[in-house]
Amino acid sequence: MKNLLPFFLVCAPLFAMGQPIQANLLGHWSDPAIVPAFFDNPYHDVWGIVIDGKEYGVITSTSGFHIFDVSEISTPLEPLAFIPGTAQGSGISHRDIKAYQHYLIAVADEGPSALQVIDVSGLPESVELVYESNEFIITAHNIFIDEPNARLYLAGGAGHTLKVVSLENPEQPVLLASFPSAEYPIPYIHDLYVRDNIAYLHAGPEGLIVADFTDAANPVLLGSMDTYTQQGYNHSGWLSDDGQYYYLCDETHGSDVKIVDMSDLSAMRVISTMNPASYQQQIPHNVYPKDGLLYVSYYYDGLQVFDVSNPIFPRRVAYFDTYDGPNGDYFAGAWGVFTLPSGKVLVSDMNNGFYVFAPIEAPPNTAATPSISRIQACQGEPTEFSLWIGPGLEGEVTISTEGTSPGLEVNLSSTTAMPGDIIEGSITATVAGDDLSVVFNTTDGQNAGSSQIPAYILGPPAPPNLLAPPDNKENVQLSPFFIWVNAGPMHPRRLEISTDADDFEGNIIFTNPAPGNSLNLPIGLEGNTTYYWRIVTTGECGESISGVFSFTTMVVNSISEIAGNSFQLFPNPASENILLAFGRPLEEPIRIEWLQAGGQRIRMESLAAGATEIRQSLAGLPAGLYFLRLSTGGQSVTRKVVVRH
Repeated sequence: MKNLLPFFLVCAPLFAMGQPIQANLLGHWSDPAIVPAFFDNPYHDVWGIVIDGKEYGVITSTSGFHIFDVSEISTPLEPLAFIPGTAQGSGISHRDIKAYQHYLIAVADEGPSALQVIDVSGLPESVELVYESNEFIITAHNIFIDEPNARLYLAGGAGHTLKVVSLENPEQPVLLASFPSAEYPIPYIHDLYVRDNIAYLHAGPEGLIVADFTDAANPVLLGSMDTYTQQGYNHSGWLSDDGQYYYLCDETHGSDVKIVDMSDLSAMRVISTMNPASYQQQIPHNVYPKDGLLYVSYYYDGLQVFDVSNPIFPRRVAYFDTYDGPNGDYFAGAWGVFTLPSGKVLVSDMNNGFYVFAPIEAPPNTAATPSISRIQACQGEPTEFSLWIGPGLEGEVTISTEGTSPGLEVNLSSTTAMPGDIIEGSITATVAGDDLSVVFNTTDGQNAGSSQIPAYILGPPAPPNLLAPPDNKENVQLSPFFIWVNAGPMHPRRLEISTDADDFEGNIIFTNPAPGNSLNLPIGLEGNTTYYWRIVTTGECGESISGVFSFTTMVVNSISEIAGNSFQLFPNPASENILLAFGRPLEEPIRIEWLQAGGQRIRMESLAAGATEIRQSLAGLPAGLYFLRLSTGGQSVTRKVVVRH
């Protein structure tokens, strides 16, 4: 790439690329002396406050609260003040903090903790802990302050799901309500956002709940959303300035950030999603909107910034990866995000500490933004979408998909458009894979842009490899033990046995679920007969069929015998009755079972000692293949019966 640099420098004035930009890091701090908690995280949440026109940032840790002057970033960045948490050490894995007037309000979710109120009006010279008590709570997972109404909401924690506290006098908080109560069995609330007494409650698996807490002790339910696209653990969110949209995070691997239409609280719905397009199991944590941009702290992906001025077509505009470790299915990386009035962005990385970024301006929108943030589909299944042509372009725009992964077929309703137009399209995959992507390129001759979305395409499940009985095996037991090796993730499987390799399906005599990688046949087959067997695997995107193996059963005497007593079964095939006759009176009782072809028992009765025959009625049995199993205390014999009506 180095030899292309002069070219780009020359052409830069002609092309305003609509690609995400890397945020400008102003300062970073971490302290190796702070002990980590059980997520290997010394650090937790982040917030900001303005005192006498100066901006300050604060990050929480297993030790307490570290305050920084971020008005003018110094190098190295060092804390201006430190306030110890009520409880400290490796057992503290979640500590939350918010600002109100010239106070910081703080809680922790573990240990013998308490509610703490810190007066920071003396910054930069001093701070003072003015309230520390477990009168109302010992622990809480998250807090939120409805500033105009001077109310503190505490979510989750020991012995409560939600508490409402008055901050009329921040140094002497007063409890207004506690839940759950007999009248209001509010479920566990993980986090919340509150504006003008309307609370947006994140209830984990219960979804999003919206309630009016004007009367704190008697909330009124306004709406709930417990089923929605990419639903996971409903974790956190924030309301847009105009109140029309809610930015929602599910703390679930592989779940995108959602934009929810809030115009009708009785019918809230997800209208768009967004993600960093890094890897399939990415996971968002917290969001903070400001001036048309949505700032997101993403586990593993650091700071991610989206332009949400068009909520149907959010676009990724900036990023900074604060976590240098590998992606995974655990929890690591960016935890909290906050934007100060100046536009400076604060981020806490649970492993790497405190970050300060310069104000972020979205680059001109010269790209084509799709209405979907990812493609998750089966091979051959089309995915439809809309494409918004960036208003930062000028004149007629040409759209191409050059750079799209082979095997992804993209169809656009038009390859030319004007800025601001919306065109329709569809994508169909002819291959499966989880490292595919679709690229949309735009140019007006002077400006250009590019956008990309990941594609995760599933094909039919991988068929297993058959092992036993080996192919063409002879002298096999009448009730064989089948073994195969799984070639991929476990999916529902079934064993099928046929008597004809050329018309396998038309001559299946046995089919049965086979959830593991082996099955002992529950019936006996005919002796000296060749059979064919296979495993059929069912997945999200269809079925796959293994190869077919054959085997021949062992030779058995033509005269059927059990417990030393010969017997005959006739007529066979039969239509009305079938007779089971023994050569001499039975010396012990015999159990008689009728089995369907799949091995399921449908009838059972006993024949007493001394009996010589029994006539079995076939009334009620549909035509087909069955098995008759005779059992004594120590022996079992199975014979095939064909019923024809």
